[in-house]
Amino acid sequence: MSKRLNKVRKELEMRRRQIDYNVKKRERPAPLLMNRHEEDRGEFDFLDQKEDHRFDAPNVKSHDFFLFRMLASVCLFLIIAILFRSNVPQLDGVKQFVVQSYEQEFQFAEIANWYEEQFGRPLALVPIQQDVAQGDPNEQVEMAYAMPAAGVIREGFEKTGRGILVETGMEVEVEAVKGGYVIAVGGGDEESLGKTVTVQHYDGTESLYGMLDEITVNIYDHIQAGNKIGTVSTNQEAGKGIFYFALKKDDDYINPSEVLPFD
Repeated sequence: MSKRLNKVRKELEMRRRQIDYNVKKRERPAPLLMNRHEEDRGEFDFLDQKEDHRFDAPNVKSHDFFLFRMLASVCLFLIIAILFRSNVPQLDGVKQFVVQSYEQEFQFAEIANWYEEQFGRPLALVPIQQDVAQGDPNEQVEMAYAMPAAGVIREGFEKTGRGILVETGMEVEVEAVKGGYVIAVGGGDEESLGKTVTVQHYDGTESLYGMLDEITVNIYDHIQAGNKIGTVSTNQEAGKGIFYFALKKDDDYINPSEVLPFD
């Protein structure tokens, strides 16, 4: 009887060991899979961090570029300030260049003409108007100008050496003599000229229209020859109108009666 019990115990022990072995064998790969899962999750987190940094990079670069421009502007301002406070004779040429850069008018029309020659007309910014005469960007100073308005010269160029007074009918429209850009609108340097408009043309010349009753253009407008600038001032009692007109090339004034057929 005891032998039989011992045999049964041995069989049970062997079976228990076999079960334990099988269980351990099945559970053995589990830690490897879990470790691999943890590694993969770490890799995904690392990739996510890289993606976040990748999207943040343009903002960082933009911020750095803004700081660089601000620092460059401050440095340039300080250099110019030091330059003008310095009494070194060798820097006089640089001072003169800076002064001229600020005093000289920007040549909008010439830059626009160069741009159109290189890249064509920017249609979205400068639409072509079909109901007016088109200005020729390549026209020269000696070429004929369009008439700003029909009238009679009441005060000639010889009196002031700058411009002329033209007498017209009442409420006559004043038109641009050439294509270009409006660079000034409002009161002129002289109060006697009243409302004025200055147009810079493609060839570097400028035309000034003064003593206007109404102005129909805005500063930086692109206009063509024949576009309306405004209307003349009107004297109701005399039943006549009058306006001021001048032409200028660089710092020299041109006699309008030599290039325009006024009466």
